[in-house]
Amino acid sequence: MALSVSMRSRLVKGAMLLFLCCLPVFPSVVLSGAKNGLLLWFNQVLPSLLPFLILSTLFLSTGLSDSIANRLAPVLSPVFRCSPAGCYAVIIGLFAGLPIGAKTVSALVDSGKITKKEGCYLLPLCNNPSPLFLLGFISVSVLERPDLCYVIFFIVTLSSVLAAMLLHRDFLRHAPDRSFCSDSVAPVKSRFTFSFLQLDAAIEQAFSVLTRVGGYIILFSVLAALLAVLPLPAPVLSCAGAFLEITSGSASLAALSLPSSVFIPLVTGFVTFGGLSAAAQTKSVLAGTALPFAHYLFTKAIAGLLAGLLMSVYVQLFG
Repeated sequence: MALSVSMRSRLVKGAMLLFLCCLPVFPSVVLSGAKNGLLLWFNQVLPSLLPFLILSTLFLSTGLSDSIANRLAPVLSPVFRCSPAGCYAVIIGLFAGLPIGAKTVSALVDSGKITKKEGCYLLPLCNNPSPLFLLGFISVSVLERPDLCYVIFFIVTLSSVLAAMLLHRDFLRHAPDRSFCSDSVAPVKSRFTFSFLQLDAAIEQAFSVLTRVGGYIILFSVLAALLAVLPLPAPVLSCAGAFLEITSGSASLAALSLPSSVFIPLVTGFVTFGGLSAAAQTKSVLAGTALPFAHYLFTKAIAGLLAGLLMSVYVQLFG
């Protein structure tokens, strides 16, 4: 075990040193990648996620999330087999996407409104690409198939739900038909309180989270740009780029002119997994929590495989 830890430490040090050496060797590539990452964060991520993150944080601090959870529980609890408080994380994850879904689950676990076991179950289920990203960028810009926009959203969501249920059967086995209750979970309260101090705190926390997210996006955009200069076949580079960062990687896959029966399932699978950039963003918002990240990453990988398989079947049947 000590040897494996030592080897991992050496690999990380070597990778960091190699990355540092690449900066002065490929200055134009690094600058281009950093600019692309910064523009992606500023033009798409910041305006699309900031309002959701502020409101989600504010809802949790004011108690409005409890009221929403109580109203949604009769409908969502039997479907997703989660507690009333967990229903709030489900709806936020569906509307806002990652990493807000992960941030919401983490906050619910930290506040004691859901258990750690339920948080582990909900984390991969709620932390998917946002609907705007799937319906707009992926289906229209990358795939050039606006007719598939809702199909992609459904398959990505369904695959994440199926993977979470498949790998968390112990949790679901103890969940009643309508909700999961435990003595260790605080009851969902509906008391509402609001002050501008809470709003200020929500804005400050939202910008703190998105600043870290921006750093990861820029970093992985630089890595993807450096990867593109390697003397490897174009399909290998495109798949590796999508594995690192899905936005630029999916566009690179589109440039390969693959058959639709291969291209569409491939992009769907990578988008469902989210790439290492999205994984790093998720890890960032989970900092200080007890939720296991490795299990989340494995669940998302299974979800990506399921999504690619489901989309392949759909393309074969309906074109």
